Amino acid sequence: MKNLIVASEYRKLRLLHTLFKTDQNYQKKELANLLHCSTRTLETDIISLQELFDKNVAHVYEDDTKNIRLDVGEHVNFAYLYALVVSNSYLYSLAKDAFEEKAIHLADWAKEHFVSLPTIYRRVRKIDTYLAESNLVLETSPLTIKGPEINLRFFYYQIYSKSYPYTEWPFPDIPYEIIDTFISQAEAFYHIHFSLSSRIKYAISIAVSLTRAKQGHDFSLPAKDIAIWTEILHSQPEGRTIDYTLLENIFGNTLSSCERYFIAITMFWSHFTHTSGLFLSIRAKTNPEAFLPKYKLAQELVELLNDFHIDDTDLAVRETVDFLARFSFIDKANILPELPPQKMSAEEVTLRDQIRKTLSKYANHPDYRFIRPNLPLIVNRLVEIYSIFIKQKADFDALHVKVISENGYLWEEYLRGEIRRKYSEDQLVICEEKEVHAPKSHIDLIISDFPFYEQPDIEADGLLWNIPPSSTDFAQLDMILERRA
Repeated sequence: MKNLIVASEYRKLRLLHTLFKTDQNYQKKELANLLHCSTRTLETDIISLQELFDKNVAHVYEDDTKNIRLDVGEHVNFAYLYALVVSNSYLYSLAKDAFEEKAIHLADWAKEHFVSLPTIYRRVRKIDTYLAESNLVLETSPLTIKGPEINLRFFYYQIYSKSYPYTEWPFPDIPYEIIDTFISQAEAFYHIHFSLSSRIKYAISIAVSLTRAKQGHDFSLPAKDIAIWTEILHSQPEGRTIDYTLLENIFGNTLSSCERYFIAITMFWSHFTHTSGLFLSIRAKTNPEAFLPKYKLAQELVELLNDFHIDDTDLAVRETVDFLARFSFIDKANILPELPPQKMSAEEVTLRDQIRKTLSKYANHPDYRFIRPNLPLIVNRLVEIYSIFIKQKADFDALHVKVISENGYLWEEYLRGEIRRKYSEDQLVICEEKEVHAPKSHIDLIISDFPFYEQPDIEADGLLWNIPPSSTDFAQLDMILERRA
């Protein structure tokens, strides 16, 4: 990240991340020490952020108690602030002009953006270091980025997807609605589903590919991979097809088989869920050389979660193998990352070390040559994925309690407060469902000051409490929790 964005921009992101993610109060000197800069530099960064953000979006300031504060507007999260900072970075501006092939020389670019030549040369050295990690080169006479076509497309995908939603849809000549229709067909064809956010990211990767192809930057594949693609196209039991003319009308020409295949594989750059097992089985059948090694590795990695007794190991394997599929073609996926969490739990640190150890065993095997150049990225992403499974399991194992009082909400809220003061969220979860006997409602226990004798359809166990609750009432709940431990 420090090589990706110049130091001042990286520091501003860390400043925003620190203020956004913590409830702790920081005075100027404390925050400067945390960010490894002087108080004068911190003051400069705060002024810069004040100039960058509209106050209705975000405002960084020093309050009357000398604490540094961040106020954010409605519907603004850290991802939006991150996108805004990236969109106003030198990296984004240079990459955007290179992508649009403006063929402008760096000296003219600096003049156009009101930047001195010494300043822009310092920035370019930082950016060039990052690009080198992606096997790319920044040329300045004229401004262009060169390297393997797949690395270039992935780089531009990163730039545009990470600057969204601040930039909104960044391809004015490519209607999002048409790509969205195409994605709906792809979902039906592959038996997968994209969420709204991942759908937009997949659409960005498609738009990047269409633009590069229209500019004459073709993507080519070996004949054996084209054969695999052809087999996948004819493997649909329902005889479904994908109408590529939707994209070709934008492109203005017929898409080659290579480009069609590339548009398919970029779905792995985003994220999707399976609506059936068809897509996995087709991949295993048509391309066992690529699929089976990743599937085997995914199974071994998911075994690291055995001690946590997660409920859906099949889903964990699918999530892992789909993530690893990202590296089927791209040799070095240099991600523009979110800032990492400030502190990893001991559980996550142990998991990270176990994942790294497992991956390292395979790093020299030819089927897993993608591991070594991408090891930190793979480790960090898998820790994120597996941590969600662990947290979901912990939440599922906790006792789910519904509180009901004959006297209504005020008394219910009082009881909920008393329970929260005595028990942690790891022990029990207080449910807010309106319908306590709704189908598949996950409630283990109802605590009430009134019995439900006339409602035999309520399947959850019940405790009859007093208001205020007595020590005997809490002792009953303690016994239930002890039995579940």
